[in-house]
Amino acid sequence: MNNDTPEAIEMSEADTERLAQFKNDAKNDFEVSQEARDAANEDMRFVNVPGGMWESFLEDDFDEDRVKLELDLVSDFLSTFIGEWNQNRTGVEFKADDARTGKDDADLINGIYRFDFRKGSGKLATDNAVDEAATCGVGALKLATVFEDEEDPENDNQSLEWRPIYNAYSTVAWDASAKRIDKRDASHCTQLEQFTDKGFEKAFPGQKPVSAHMPDDRSVLNDNGSVGRVFVATRYEVVKVKVTMHIYNNLSSGEVDAYEDADHEEIKDELRDDDLKVFVRKRVISKQTIEKTVFSGDVILEPTRRIAGKWIPIVPFYGYRAYVDGVETYRGLVRKLKDAGRLFNMQVSQLAENAASAGQEVPIFAKSQMVSADVQKVWADKNNKPYLIVDPLYDEAGNLVSAGPIGYNKPAALDQSTTTLIQIVPDFIQNVTGSAPNEAFSSDMSGKAIQALVKRENLKTQVVSDNIDNAIVWSGTVYQAMAAEIYNTKRMMQTVGKDGTEGETQLLEVVIDQETGKSYEAHDLSSKKFQSYADSGPQYETLAEQAVEELKGMMLALGGTPAGEKYQDVMVATMIQNISGVGLGPLKEFNRKIMVAGGMVKPITDEEKQVAAQAQEPKEDPQAALAAAAAQQQLAEAESLRASAQQKTADAGKKLAETQEIQQKTGLGDRQIAAAQQSQLLGQVFKEEDQPQPIS
Repeated sequence: MNNDTPEAIEMSEADTERLAQFKNDAKNDFEVSQEARDAANEDMRFVNVPGGMWESFLEDDFDEDRVKLELDLVSDFLSTFIGEWNQNRTGVEFKADDARTGKDDADLINGIYRFDFRKGSGKLATDNAVDEAATCGVGALKLATVFEDEEDPENDNQSLEWRPIYNAYSTVAWDASAKRIDKRDASHCTQLEQFTDKGFEKAFPGQKPVSAHMPDDRSVLNDNGSVGRVFVATRYEVVKVKVTMHIYNNLSSGEVDAYEDADHEEIKDELRDDDLKVFVRKRVISKQTIEKTVFSGDVILEPTRRIAGKWIPIVPFYGYRAYVDGVETYRGLVRKLKDAGRLFNMQVSQLAENAASAGQEVPIFAKSQMVSADVQKVWADKNNKPYLIVDPLYDEAGNLVSAGPIGYNKPAALDQSTTTLIQIVPDFIQNVTGSAPNEAFSSDMSGKAIQALVKRENLKTQVVSDNIDNAIVWSGTVYQAMAAEIYNTKRMMQTVGKDGTEGETQLLEVVIDQETGKSYEAHDLSSKKFQSYADSGPQYETLAEQAVEELKGMMLALGGTPAGEKYQDVMVATMIQNISGVGLGPLKEFNRKIMVAGGMVKPITDEEKQVAAQAQEPKEDPQAALAAAAAQQQLAEAESLRASAQQKTADAGKKLAETQEIQQKTGLGDRQIAAAQQSQLLGQVFKEEDQPQPIS
C-alpha cells in the first residue's frame, strides 16, 4: 500500500456511491463461491494445521481424552507432486507475433523477463500459487510496478515484480460472471489484504480500521472468536473505450502506421507533407485499460488511477476446476484423499489405544477392598510394583475372609476389519494419486519400461499440471502488456540469458541503417507484439548441476589420454560456469572472459565483444619466432662458410699459378710432382670442418 496516503480523505457523493458499489460487488462475488471457499479452507487446514485431520465429523467421536494420531499419508504425496514440479518447473518464453517484431526483439524481452523474474520474487510468488492450487484447488499471484529507486525523486523509471497472494481462496474474488480459467473475461476483481489495527493505522494514518469485507472462515478469527484483523480491499476494474485510429501506408518501409486521435492531431501537418506516408482510412477500435482503487469499509483510501497493462494483474492458478449448477468449483490433490487419511488415522489410533493397555485383564474389586488410601495409591501405580495388596474382608461374625477380585474386565479382541482397513487405505491413496509403490519398480526393468510406468501414473495428475502451466503462460501475457508501457524510455536494461548469463541492453538506442543511412530507435518494446508460450523441462539450475557431474565423469574417463589433454581446459571452464555457491561471482566473471576470448561462448555485452575482437587479432607465435631466428642464424653461418671457402679457393689457385710459373722458369719437376703439389694445396684448402653444411 502507498504510505503517502493523505491523513484525511474527503468523500464526494459520487465516491460514496462508488464505494457502495465496490463493497456490494465484493460481497456478491465472495458469497457465490462460498461453499468452494469453505472446502478449500478445510483442505489447507488438513495438511498444514496440527490437528486439522481430526476436524469435521470426527471431532465428536474422538474427544480430547482419546488417542488421536496423525500419520500423514496425504502430505507425502502432495510434497512429491510439488517437488517434481520444482524439478521441471514451467517458465515463459516470448515469440514474435507480427511482422514488425523480430527474433532480436523476442530475445530482448525474454532476457528482461528472466532478470525481472529473478530480481522481482517471481519464484516465491509462483511457488506459493502452485502450492495452494495443488493443495486446495486455487492459488494466485500478482504483478505490480515499483520504482527502480524509491529514494531518488528524479528517477521515474519503474520495473516489474511478482507478489505472492496468500490464501487466495479467501482473499481474491473474481467477477462471478467470468467463465474463462484465466479470468481474462472478468470485468473486475477484488483482493483483500489483512492488517492488524496498528498496521492499518500506520499504513493509513487518520483512518478508522473498518474492514472492507469479512471472509467467512475460521482462519481470520482469534482463539476467542474475535476478528482481530482489518481487511483492506484493492479493486481492479476493466475499462473499455472506443479509440479512433488513423491508418497510413508507409511507402519507405512497406508497413502500416496507425496513430490515435490525440497523437494524430499533433503530427497531422507533418504527415500531410510527407510523400512517403499515404492516408488510408480511419478505424474505431476498442481499447482496454485497468483502473485500481483501494478502499476500506467506510472510505476510499487511495483514489482511482490507471495502472500499466491491459489485463487485471492478478493471475489465478487452479488444480481441478469445473462448473456445477452454474457455480465455479475447484479442488486440489487433497480433497479426494482426506476421508482415506481420516479413516487410516482413526483405525491406527484405536490400535494404539489397545496396545497401550497391553492386553491386560483389569480386575474388579468390591469397594470395601479398596478403602485405604495406601492401597488405592499402590493400584494406581500397579505397573511399577512387584506385588499388590487389598484391604481385608470380614464376614458378619468379624472373621477374616480371603477373597480376590470379584471379576475381570477383558480387553476387546482386535477386529479383523480394522487390520484390513489399515492395509487397504495406503493402496487406495496410491491408486488415486497415481504414485506407484516401490515394489512396482524392479531391478530388471528396462529404462523404457520405467518411463512408461512413470508416464502412466503421472496421467492422473496431468490436469493439475496443465492448469498450472496455463496460468504461468497467462502471467507472461500479463507481464508483456505491462512491460510495453513501463519499458518505453531510453534506459539501460539488465538481462539474463537462458543459460543464466547476465547482460545489458540500451532501450531506444539510436542506430544508423547502413543501407538507407537513416537513423532509427532500436530495442523499442512498446510497438512490438509477442505471444507467450510454456517453456517446460528441467530448469537451468538443475541442468547446470547435471552438467557438472557429467563433466566430472568425462574428466576421470579421459584422464591421461590425448583427448583429455586437448579438452581439459574447456571442460574445467564449463564446470566453473555451472557451479553455484556463495562468493563465486568474481571467479565466474573472470572465467567467462577467458571463455569469450577463447571463442567457447558468444559475447553478449559490449565489453565481451571487445574482448573477443582483441582475441581475434593476429599475434606473434613465440615458438614460430624462435624457429625463424634459428633458421636465419643458420643461413648467416652457411653464407659465411661459403665466402670463406671461396676465398681459400682463390688463394689456393693463386699459389698454384705461382708454382707453375716457377716450374716453367726453372724447369724443375715433372708432371707427377706438379700434380702432387696441386693435390696437397687443394687438401689444405678444403678441410672437412670447413665444408659448407646443408640448411635444415
